Amino acid sequence: MIAPTLTAFVGSHERAAQVIRSPRDTFIPFIALKDHSTLAYPPNALPGARDVSTTYGTMRVYEWGPANGEKVLLIHGDTTPAPVMKPIATGLVDMGRRVMVFDLWGRGYSDTPLHVPHDARLYVQQIFFAINSSELAWTGVAAGGFSLIGFSLGGAIAMCFTAHFPYLVNSLVLLGPGGILRRLPPEYTIIPFRFPSLFPRQHLANLVGKLLGVKTNRRFNPTSDKGIQEADITSAPSGHNPKPEQDSTPDLPNIVQWQYDHHQGFLHSFIDTTQHGPLMHQHKDWEKVGKIIRGDMSEDAEVGKVYKLYNSKILLIVGDQDTIVVGSEIAEDLKEVLGSTEHMLLATVPGTHSFPVPSSKHVLGHIRNFWGLGKDE
Repeated sequence: MIAPTLTAFVGSHERAAQVIRSPRDTFIPFIALKDHSTLAYPPNALPGARDVSTTYGTMRVYEWGPANGEKVLLIHGDTTPAPVMKPIATGLVDMGRRVMVFDLWGRGYSDTPLHVPHDARLYVQQIFFAINSSELAWTGVAAGGFSLIGFSLGGAIAMCFTAHFPYLVNSLVLLGPGGILRRLPPEYTIIPFRFPSLFPRQHLANLVGKLLGVKTNRRFNPTSDKGIQEADITSAPSGHNPKPEQDSTPDLPNIVQWQYDHHQGFLHSFIDTTQHGPLMHQHKDWEKVGKIIRGDMSEDAEVGKVYKLYNSKILLIVGDQDTIVVGSEIAEDLKEVLGSTEHMLLATVPGTHSFPVPSSKHVLGHIRNFWGLGKDE
């Protein structure tokens, strides 16, 4: 009788510990409703919010814009949640597009799954969770497909998705994308990030905090038996002046600080992504996309020609001061994937790696031209 009881206990404990809940469960319920608007990342930061229950935990999705508008899915990067895409998404809605943005696992208001590596497979599947949660059809012939805009890690995820589901994608826009980086920032390759189980959680938290440039003088609580850590109820960072919700310009430094302070699973998701995520060595998937973009479908020509990406172009936008995704390097490497510059439109905008926020108007102008909508007046 002992063995079955022990097995049942271990199985139950493991199932309970498979998810670290997001601030939606561990923080928001413990503060007054009137205080939501003072948060760097309030629950209503973007329109059309919904929480989607999945086999990997609950994820946050935002969707808004004309129901009959052409659809665009935007994917953010590894350190900043969905609001980083808000200025671009808002501009696209003004162009008549239907947009969707979601928090990647372990970021913003999406949970952290513990029982799977944070690799391309996990993130690509998350796209399907997002689009299939819509009341509108995003897949199928009648839906007409959608465009993908990916920033940083999101660019890498967009390319991995397109490599395997090209019939769903109408156009590709990459903003300082990861995926085939020649090197990671040195801070990403340190020993503690390679072997995190050998180091105390607080030490890892301090390292990540230093990398992100946030304050680290907060209390980290050990994960409870339910896989949910106690909410660390702290005030907004000192000097934070909340912007009104309708302001489309996110306060990135304070959003990153908020996420670091209040998402108990961010640390795991971030480090696991540096280990397993599609930041580098994704050439095989990129070459699959490249064949379609340049119209090289000799093995299955008839099938290839039904793809809207067939014999088309990719829009690559880079920041002129980006030292993480160096513009000249990613342009050269994408050119090699595509075979020439004929199928690539390169645009350089002012800014570091976080350029999609301060240079959102420049980015939107290039997207508008890429889609043949004429110059933004």
